[in-house]
Amino acid sequence: MIKDGTTHGYGSDAGSQSGYSRREKRENGEDWITSNHPPPSHTYTQSHTRSLNHIPTHSDTHTPTYTHSSYYSPTYSNDRSPTYTHPRQNPTYKNTHPSTYSSSHYPSNSLADSYYAISFNHSLNHPTTHHHRHYRDQNNHKVRHHRELRRMRKRNLENQYKPKFDHTMYQETVPENLEVHSSILQVHATDDDLDMNGLIRYSVSDPETFAIDEGGVLYNIKPLDYEHTNGEYLLYVYAEDQGVLRSARKTASVPIYLRVQDTREPPVFDQKAYTFSASEFAEAGAYVGTVVARDADQDFRRYELQSTTMFEVDPKTGIITLGPNGFGDEWEYVFEAVAYDQTGLSSRANVTVDKIASRQPSYARLTWGRDENTNKPVFELCDDVTVKENQPASTPVVVVRATDQDHGVNGQVSYYLLNTFDSFDIQPQVDSGQIITTRELDRDGKDREFFLTVIAKDGAPPSESLQEACTFKVVVEDVNDNAPIFDQAVYTQKIATDHSTDVAVLRVTATDMDTGNNAVLQYSLQGDSGDLGYFEVDESTGIIKLSQSLDSSMADNDKIFKLDAVATDSGSPPLQGTAEVNIEVVSSGSLPPSIIGQTPTNPTIPEDTNENTDVVTLCAKSNVVDDPEVFFTLLTGNTVESNAEGTFAKRDLEANDPACPDGTRGVVIFVAIRNLDYEAVTAYQLILRVLNNEGALENVQISVDIQDVNDNPPLLRPFDGGAIVENSPSTLITTIEAIDKDVSEEFKQLKFSFDKTASADVKNKFEVRPDGQLWTIMALDREDVDRYMVPIRVTDGVITHSRMNIYWITVQDINDVPPQFDKENGVYEVQVNENMEVNSKTGIYLNVIDPDIVNHNDFQIVSGNEKHKFRIDSTTGEVYINEALDYDDPVNDRNFTMLVRLSDGRNDMAETNILIAVINVNDQQPVFEKTNYNFSVTENMDCNKVFGQVAATDPDLPSDVDQNIRYYLAPNELTNFTIGETSGELAIVGCLDREAANRGIMTLYPLANDEGGAGIDADPTTVQVNILDINDNHPYIQTPEHSYTMFMENTDPSTVQAVTILLSDWDTAEHGCPCTLAFQPDTDPEITEKFSVTEGGGDSRYEIRPLVMLDREAQKFYTIPFITRDKEDVNGVRYLTVEIGDVNDSPMSDGSSAIQVYNYQGQFPEMVIGSVYVTDADDYDIEYKTFQLLPSDDHQVDTYFSVDANNGNITMKKGTPEGSYTLKVKVVDKYRNETATGTVEVLVVDLTEEAVMQSGSFRVEGYSAQQVLQQQGNEVSGTSLYERLKVEIGKIHGIKAQNVDIFTLTDAKGGNAVDIRYNCHSSPYYTAPRLDGLMLTNRNKLMETLGVNISIVTLNECLYESLTDCGTSSCQQFLRPNLTSPLVVASDTTTMVGVDITPEYNCVCGALEPLPSACYPGFCYNGGNCVQQNSTLVCQCPDSKDYGPRCELKSARFERGYAWYQAPKVCNNSTLFISFEPSDGDGILLYSGPTVVKPWNDYPGDFIYVILSDWLLQVFIDMGTGTLNMDMQLERNNRRTFDCTITWNEQAVTLEVAKCLDSQSAETPPECRQSVKPPGATPSHLLNLAAPLQLGGVAAMPSISELANSYQWTITPPFRTPFYGCIQELRHNDYLYDLNSTDYDKKTYKPCDAPSPAQVIMGQQSIVIIVVSLLCLLLLVLLILCLARRNQKAVSYPDLDGIVKETIGGSDLEGFGEKDMTQYDLKLLRVGPNGYLFSDTMDGGHSYTNPVMHDAFQGDSTPSTLRVDDGPRVGVEEDERQKRKAPLAPMSEDLSIGDFINDNIKKVDKDPTDFDDVRHYCYEGDEMSVASLSSIDSDGSTDSDATFDYKNDWGPRFEKLNEIYKRGSDEETESEYEFPNIPKQRKRASLPPPVREPRSPTSTTTSSQSPQVELGPGPGPELPQLDPSLLGEQKGPSATTFKPVSEYSEVEEGEESWC
Repeated sequence: MIKDGTTHGYGSDAGSQSGYSRREKRENGEDWITSNHPPPSHTYTQSHTRSLNHIPTHSDTHTPTYTHSSYYSPTYSNDRSPTYTHPRQNPTYKNTHPSTYSSSHYPSNSLADSYYAISFNHSLNHPTTHHHRHYRDQNNHKVRHHRELRRMRKRNLENQYKPKFDHTMYQETVPENLEVHSSILQVHATDDDLDMNGLIRYSVSDPETFAIDEGGVLYNIKPLDYEHTNGEYLLYVYAEDQGVLRSARKTASVPIYLRVQDTREPPVFDQKAYTFSASEFAEAGAYVGTVVARDADQDFRRYELQSTTMFEVDPKTGIITLGPNGFGDEWEYVFEAVAYDQTGLSSRANVTVDKIASRQPSYARLTWGRDENTNKPVFELCDDVTVKENQPASTPVVVVRATDQDHGVNGQVSYYLLNTFDSFDIQPQVDSGQIITTRELDRDGKDREFFLTVIAKDGAPPSESLQEACTFKVVVEDVNDNAPIFDQAVYTQKIATDHSTDVAVLRVTATDMDTGNNAVLQYSLQGDSGDLGYFEVDESTGIIKLSQSLDSSMADNDKIFKLDAVATDSGSPPLQGTAEVNIEVVSSGSLPPSIIGQTPTNPTIPEDTNENTDVVTLCAKSNVVDDPEVFFTLLTGNTVESNAEGTFAKRDLEANDPACPDGTRGVVIFVAIRNLDYEAVTAYQLILRVLNNEGALENVQISVDIQDVNDNPPLLRPFDGGAIVENSPSTLITTIEAIDKDVSEEFKQLKFSFDKTASADVKNKFEVRPDGQLWTIMALDREDVDRYMVPIRVTDGVITHSRMNIYWITVQDINDVPPQFDKENGVYEVQVNENMEVNSKTGIYLNVIDPDIVNHNDFQIVSGNEKHKFRIDSTTGEVYINEALDYDDPVNDRNFTMLVRLSDGRNDMAETNILIAVINVNDQQPVFEKTNYNFSVTENMDCNKVFGQVAATDPDLPSDVDQNIRYYLAPNELTNFTIGETSGELAIVGCLDREAANRGIMTLYPLANDEGGAGIDADPTTVQVNILDINDNHPYIQTPEHSYTMFMENTDPSTVQAVTILLSDWDTAEHGCPCTLAFQPDTDPEITEKFSVTEGGGDSRYEIRPLVMLDREAQKFYTIPFITRDKEDVNGVRYLTVEIGDVNDSPMSDGSSAIQVYNYQGQFPEMVIGSVYVTDADDYDIEYKTFQLLPSDDHQVDTYFSVDANNGNITMKKGTPEGSYTLKVKVVDKYRNETATGTVEVLVVDLTEEAVMQSGSFRVEGYSAQQVLQQQGNEVSGTSLYERLKVEIGKIHGIKAQNVDIFTLTDAKGGNAVDIRYNCHSSPYYTAPRLDGLMLTNRNKLMETLGVNISIVTLNECLYESLTDCGTSSCQQFLRPNLTSPLVVASDTTTMVGVDITPEYNCVCGALEPLPSACYPGFCYNGGNCVQQNSTLVCQCPDSKDYGPRCELKSARFERGYAWYQAPKVCNNSTLFISFEPSDGDGILLYSGPTVVKPWNDYPGDFIYVILSDWLLQVFIDMGTGTLNMDMQLERNNRRTFDCTITWNEQAVTLEVAKCLDSQSAETPPECRQSVKPPGATPSHLLNLAAPLQLGGVAAMPSISELANSYQWTITPPFRTPFYGCIQELRHNDYLYDLNSTDYDKKTYKPCDAPSPAQVIMGQQSIVIIVVSLLCLLLLVLLILCLARRNQKAVSYPDLDGIVKETIGGSDLEGFGEKDMTQYDLKLLRVGPNGYLFSDTMDGGHSYTNPVMHDAFQGDSTPSTLRVDDGPRVGVEEDERQKRKAPLAPMSEDLSIGDFINDNIKKVDKDPTDFDDVRHYCYEGDEMSVASLSSIDSDGSTDSDATFDYKNDWGPRFEKLNEIYKRGSDEETESEYEFPNIPKQRKRASLPPPVREPRSPTSTTTSSQSPQVELGPGPGPELPQLDPSLLGEQKGPSATTFKPVSEYSEVEEGEESWC
């Protein structure tokens, strides 16, 4: 606890450790104790204000006071809040916080020490509650001189020291009832770093219980617990510094031991409220429930109930039972249960008991918390209902309601329809169900009636629920929605003039689809009134009669009566139908036929009449004289009743059929289709048309009645089963219902009975009555049979009309069988360890036999459960640990025999004993015999000596046996002490130094662990070592502090105040002062002549003062040695550092500096990138200087840069484009009135993500990041390691230094080294495998050239299992660039602003980030197009054969070459799949492993090597514990593809080749799969591959045997030639290799079907033709030469002046006059007749001995002047054709090429020599000669910017050449040469070389063996041409191709160009 007056230091001497002071000792570099820390060097530095991030505010009113030792003095304002100011600083900065700080930089003589001490003068009588506020001081950094700024920045980036706690352990004792947020103790840690690296943030290991503020005050955030922690807490406090880079932060920890004092606590119920239920018929003493209270103090006393007399509780067990009076009238009872302990403390819990209602008490079943379900729902009504048709959906039909007399949920009824017919639904309502329609019903269709069954089900669980069914008929009520329809649309009838009145003429008939009144029709006539007077219609029958006699003249006039018959229904509103009636008047002899007989008169047939049954016979008379023929037609009406469905048909009788009289004809109407249904149609109205030969006709209506028969069997209504409660008396279960669709009642008499399949048991227990009632005959027992199958049959009296259905009757359970414990199948005795966690299962399994399913099994431990150590689950019977067990004294938890009681809630309880035996385990801490030990030793005398012993015992073991204790010390204590592992003896390591210890005392905290060190730690004991003093120290300088003082320069010595030197002695007073001081005898006179020392007027006091005027520019510091002596004459040397204070007295002059900015993705924010440099010897004059950015011709300088006028800081704005910027800054020294100009060259380079993620990396020892940039000597540029590295790396890759980007310089952790990241580029950036692979190959030569030590190549901790936290798990490195805080490294004149990259390591093998959800450039490789389909990104590739999902190129062809790729990741489970098609049975498929002999000790030697050896596939793998080999024979078939899978993990390494021996086999045989265990005693399963994966072959490297010896492989693999064939696919786990991603390969063609370089194979006939053609051509050439020589004139070439002038002369155009270019050597054109070159001077008769060409082309060993390196020339010197001499050059006698060249050289020499060089270009990145046309790239574009038409366009790079050499249109048309379109791709070796044709057929051919090569771009006389054979094999369009090859690389790189 924090006591009153305690002083807590926020800072201490930087040299302190464990409370010891090093300050004075370190000044003299003397060792103390046995410290390994070196003495500090006296180097000028500056002190920085440490930020106090948090000041705890307590509940008292005192304001804490903070005192900074030496440097700051507080000034208090009225509010007592201190304001800190520096003594020499005038301004005082304040803020609004209670404590305000202000600071400035001030010199100090301590490099590593920043001494701060803060005293807390506050009062904490007891732990108080914290209110946490955060305060931060103001760091008002004033930027000093540029050199000072760089020193500060460097220190900001260095985090050298880790925090240190004042003590190695903290202990405190607190009460258990400590209030939350009470302070407990305070820890304190310091950090020797400066700035942010020195700030400390605390955290705690138990953040759920404790918290710690930024002042180190630990407090609790939740109540403490004594019982569950055994009274103690062990936690750790962590101190982490706040360095800018999180990855570089350092952490320290210290253990905290808190002892908790127990306080009394009341018992606690395990629930806040209890709810129980009991049957209303429960008797007195019936079990109700159990309440449980736990007492952590283990002094429980009793239970009792309050506020009730209805119930009783057992005071010990908490079992509640029903009191003697039973239940009252209430349904719910609420009261309190109270638990008391022995001290009277108590707690309470509410108890609620619900009474369960039951209508059948004798069969009551107790269920937990609900009613007894003894009643099923009963429907109030179950009658038929009607619903009108044509109503919309959701029309209400009927409300059904059922009641259930059970209580609670068992009385809640739900409803559902058994069959909805897709027409109905039921909606729940309060206590009912509403049936509604789901569609519009149409009665006139098929919706006439429905039989619905509603099920009402109660709310009991499914196994216990009861239900009832209600079946009723829903009749669809008719709506008058159909108009009457006549059976004929037009009625036609003839009537004779003598037709009698009141006699029927014809009958009209209409029908109506509606029913009832809606179908009752009335007939009427409409028409002309004159016509209507003759006729009348019977309104009921539709018979039309003649009402008025006809006139005979009507027949003569063809009179036709036209009427309309109208049928009107009786609906509301009534609807009508009409039909046209035409009655024609004829003479009496023209009567229509008439029916003279019908048999039977009223035809009636049963509905089951068969087809072809005669119904009625009719006879008709024609009424035509002498013509008895009559024709019958049975009309088809519009309705079913009028024969619309063709139910009836007619059959004509023969003329002499006896059924009709003579002279008549007959017809029979019979049943044509058997579709009669009385239930649908009861009568048919048929129309028979009778026609004679006169055309007269008569329509006769015939009515046929249908007779009902018993043709419908009964249909049993569905029933969802029934239920009956067991033990019930004879009970009606349900009434079985059936439906009979017959209409007649006599056919609907149904009878129910058991089916013959009913069992005897069913017949004995059930009765089915004729009316369908199903009863039980006797009480049923569910435990006997719980379900019955009851088959019931129903019949309507017809034998065939019998139907059967099975009904399942469920017998529902009641709790009527008492439970029993099953001793055979249960577990009743167990053993448990005493250290089992609370709430763990003990393993007790109580198996219960209870056939009842309705019960509430409640388990209770009745006795034997001492101190409630166990608890039982009342529902399942599982027994758990309830309280912590302790086998040992004094608790003695040994054996527990407990009685368990089981109640099912109604029957007799069951009881059994369970036995739990507690097993002793090592669960107690060892205990030291003493809590404190005291020993004394003498310093520097008791060395390496045992001085004491500690001892501990194990409470788990008897005292008379070996305690098996192991003793040890904390690591920091082992510096000075050791302890005997088994003896506990303490000994000194070396000697102790009393003065180095705090007050001469050292405190140790020895630790002990039982079980031989594998058990539990003891609480540490305290050992105090008192160190006795001897006189072993000479006096030291106490003041001035830090042995440092200052005298200002240029000051008169007489005016300088003397500095007092006070001596002191670390020894005790008996050996110490008074002390004396004097100059060391051999002190340099330079010091003694400038300084004097005199006594200061007191003991041990002296004064020093200058004797002369001092000059800082002459010397800044003086280190003065003094001899100091104590009173016993012990003496030694002490040093006083005197700094000469600076005055601004040195002149200022111009200066220059350079800043290079690597702007990552162009996203760097606005930031300070450096400062302005001018030459000035003064150090502290920044306050006198002002800075002004001078106007620049480049407006971008003013746009993107600014300079701080006060400190010269240069700020670059966000979005600054890449490029070079020159800043001119005017610097004014106001004090000296001087002006200078600072020139700053700023180069901004945009760095892409590819450059960073594919970067190479290595580590250089012995350098810091700043030293890498430092120039050597007085040089301004070119000598720093940074610049030299870029040059040498460029040589490795054959590129220029400006194409090397070194963008990260980071000081390595824990050592004097720097980590470097870089990339190289020509057009694309190089890949990491190439960079790291070639760096490793050339490492030794690079170190020799630069004189540095490269200790690591490829900075990836995943390659070294011991360095990463992943250990033996998967590991991936991810580079995370910091976009907001760039890396700034500066030297005196150079600053590099780079990318701060943090390597992150993830212990996984898959993708670190999910796939993106939106397309972005680069998602698809190789030019694929990204599209989004169904939220998935899809790449559209050139084809699906050669490309993967993201357009990865899957295949490549290798022709004895190789290609480099990224090595596989380090994975726990790895699968490498390679698919290959070999053309040869020998070759290297892949190799990934070391490429050099072991470069350093821990370099991984893991490798994987897969080869083919005469069609034998061999795999070699070494994962660090031994080499493994697997062989597999393959099918000898070079026309098939082999799929090879190699898998390695912890269990095995597996090789499998699908169908290895026969590609036609159906399955892969077993011999195609091998699996072996990894070798080694402790086998490794991780493959750490530090070099590239080489596919198809290997680059030049040491032999396999050399590598095997170097890395101690247990098997030396054989070497094979490179692979010849196709690699179809390469995959590691889920990563598909893009085989086009290599940038280092050779003889690799992608994809597999890419064309090879063309080869022409000619036959014999072709050769003959070519030879003849050449001879003809030769004769023609000779003829032309002869004619030309005859006509030869004097040589004159004035036209060439322009060309020579333009080609090799000066020009003002862009591209000429660049200083970095060399002049073109025209000597290259001087080819002599012997193949040598002309010389300017004739020597020895040889006029063509140019050594340049001789070196370049003749293979001479002398270094060529055209060469830029000393390495072999790939493809040039190794080619034999390079040694050929040039062919003879035939020339005209009068033409001298030498004269031509010499004359033009003289002309050109007179012009200005601002020459630009001519160079042969083939492709970007290929250097063709020494010179360079750099101006071509002046626009900064790249080849990838656009696609050009090379036939017509020049492109941006050659635009200037186009302007210089372009010809007119007429000249262009003269050229017949077609430039080929050369596609741009990364690797050009896959494309065939284009064939270059001669430019013009008119060119003079000097040799018949080769075409001419045009050298000039313009017209003019033809010049002699070089024979291309001189240049060796041509790789492309140009034969003059020179490729610079690195002097470093012995590896032949893949061909970069086919030029």
